[in-house]
Amino acid sequence: MLRPELNNYLYDRQLEHEGTMGWGSLLWVVNQLLPHLIGIVGQINVNSAACVHEFSRLFWRLCRTFGKIFTNTKVKPQFQEILRLSEESVDATDGNDVLTKGTVPIYATGVLTCYNQEEDRKLLVAFLEDVMMSLSLSHAPLNSLKAAFMELGANPAYHELLLTVLWYGVVHTSALVRCTAARMFELLVKGVSESVIAQRVAPALIVLSDDPEISVRISTIPAFGTIMETVTQKELLERVKMQLASFLEDPQYQDQHSLHIEIIRTFGRVGPNAEPRFRDEFVLPHLHKLALGNNGQTAEAKRMDIAMQLFEAYSALSCCFISEDVLVNHFLPGLRCLTVDMEQFSSEYEDILSSMIKECEQKVKNRNSQEPQGSMSIAASLVSEDTKTKFLSKVGQLTTSGAMLANVFQRKK
Repeated sequence: MLRPELNNYLYDRQLEHEGTMGWGSLLWVVNQLLPHLIGIVGQINVNSAACVHEFSRLFWRLCRTFGKIFTNTKVKPQFQEILRLSEESVDATDGNDVLTKGTVPIYATGVLTCYNQEEDRKLLVAFLEDVMMSLSLSHAPLNSLKAAFMELGANPAYHELLLTVLWYGVVHTSALVRCTAARMFELLVKGVSESVIAQRVAPALIVLSDDPEISVRISTIPAFGTIMETVTQKELLERVKMQLASFLEDPQYQDQHSLHIEIIRTFGRVGPNAEPRFRDEFVLPHLHKLALGNNGQTAEAKRMDIAMQLFEAYSALSCCFISEDVLVNHFLPGLRCLTVDMEQFSSEYEDILSSMIKECEQKVKNRNSQEPQGSMSIAASLVSEDTKTKFLSKVGQLTTSGAMLANVFQRKK
């Protein structure tokens, strides 16, 4: 067997020879087509999942067509030339950096998965670990890494590999990398089996939830919420519920504004799809407590942030089936507390909340006087059509950007 260096040399000479004999098209693929395609990939918006997927398939077919030697000697080096991974490789102020574009997921899923031997899988693991480290340490957006995880996670054959990558993040010495690992678990939860979540994902999240750095602990909340939204195992749900309860009830987190923001945002996202008992007995009572506590918040900016997140959470949960007891004891009181905050910042939102409360109170009154069996949920018909139209129109205008929040909450004159 020829040594790799000699093999590559002969391969290059073969290309040159074939070019003189009418095989110049192969040289055109190497010297013109590939660089052009890789250049296009570097301009792809990584949030376009369909575009990332199609280009991944294009490179996968290209590599399979021309073979492993061609892939290893001609395709990979051209990608590696522009993906120079190091701690200094990503400038967080440069939005056009190659590591934040489609190059990362397309190289990972279109080239590195083309062949499936042990050495190929190790290269893919190392690449994803390096990307995770580089993006984290430079405070760059994680969308390119998320796109790679979503594409790979669609195939169960790569679940174990992705778990290996995330465990690298769990035990990393940098809190920034551990935060990234915690957030990436949220994506993985949606695609793996409940047994994998119980045996591999939840234990890793429990480790991170006890991290010395508060930022790492906060980063686990979205993944815990997604578990509550997707699994049915009672024991696993109780474990997650206990962890979320500790975030909400442990005195050490009493003044953790960022943690409360993440909790409320997560409740609003997963609450409508979560198990009804969890929503009634855990989500809504705690939202009520957070809304009540926010009335006494003296820092205006923090009070604005919490009120905004509560508004979005209540808007998402208002269309759920909510028992009358929970509606009267937690949902309505929570809305009233939120109204107190809105009185300080925005009469527009105050009016919407007042309409919601009146409609809700009227439904409770009607229910008590009629109590028909099999009637529709009070919460399901909570808002009249006119109020609902105004409400949804306003919610549709919301963004989570700081600029928009500043515009939304203008103190009343």
